[in-house]
Amino acid sequence: MNAIRTPLFKVFQPPGVDAAMRETLYSGFLAEGPKTAEFTRRVAEFIGNPRTVVVNSCTMALTIAYRLAGVEPGSEVISTPLTCVASNQPILQLGATPVWADVDPRTGMVTAETIAPLVTPRTRAILVLHKEGDPARLGEILALGARHGVKIIEDAAHAFGAEYQGTRIGAQGDFACFSFQAIKHITTGDGGALTCRSESDYLRGKRLKWFGVDRDDRQGGSPWENDVPEWGFKGNLNDVAATIGVEQMKHVDSVLARFHANGRRYSELLKDVAGVSLIPRDPRDFETCWAYCFLVENRSGLIAKLAEHGVASGQIHPRNDTYSMFAASRRELPGTDHFAAREICIPSGFWVEPEEQQRIVEIIRSGW
Repeated sequence: MNAIRTPLFKVFQPPGVDAAMRETLYSGFLAEGPKTAEFTRRVAEFIGNPRTVVVNSCTMALTIAYRLAGVEPGSEVISTPLTCVASNQPILQLGATPVWADVDPRTGMVTAETIAPLVTPRTRAILVLHKEGDPARLGEILALGARHGVKIIEDAAHAFGAEYQGTRIGAQGDFACFSFQAIKHITTGDGGALTCRSESDYLRGKRLKWFGVDRDDRQGGSPWENDVPEWGFKGNLNDVAATIGVEQMKHVDSVLARFHANGRRYSELLKDVAGVSLIPRDPRDFETCWAYCFLVENRSGLIAKLAEHGVASGQIHPRNDTYSMFAASRRELPGTDHFAAREICIPSGFWVEPEEQQRIVEIIRSGW
């Protein structure tokens, strides 16, 4: 096996971070302060939703979203098993039960059709993953949630900047949760953001991220002098991390454009390759292509072939429903079976030049 020449993920770090970080380190604000406020503003303006709360991880954003949706002991959350385990562990932490919706075997994502039969009086939320930056069929799912009075939580960890039919993810649904972990499109080292549709959820979310207290509502004194009606988390972002994020956001458009263009180029280059099944993507959407995914038979063979030529590849997130922590939720999922056995992802980020894409495609064309 050759050394990895083209990694599946790579950390983006723009010029200017060093000087900005030095300024922050000697500013007197290391915890949440002015840099966190600036990063929040930039993220909110970029998404197009002023009801944005930045937090210390996407897992925290998801946990708060579940709380806001009413997830509690004895309730259920309809979710997908084809995601990072961080999407589903908070359901257990809050004492609820995940109910697995099957996925479309062509896309690996849940649909309104796979979700609808699972809604019960115990359903408090529906989790939808925008897988590897491909928007899910959000319109139908939001309509389903509205009919049943159930909140939709979008796991957009891979989809910062993605658009569903012309509107940014995070600007249209009940809740969207983003990741700024090290290898995401934009990073703060580790961090996340929660967007809310309603003002009341937004204000409560701000409190839940910090022990049940709104740090911005000091009313001239210490927030601890007022009553704290419900418990919250220690989930706030700090200014050290936010400083990285502010510098990253200055380059967000160009970074996302590279991911997106690489994904569209792969779709053209791979469309007639024997043994490759492409995931259908709506041309009206803007995919962020955190990695470029498609389906093949003999996935292990292709992974080995690419590795021989220094290209990293693989299934990023194995299915969650096989883990023993979720044993009580197991059910037959034929669409998941099909997709999970064939899914493979190849590098699609800013570090992959068109010539390297051509080389990767030629490796795939040569068979495995």
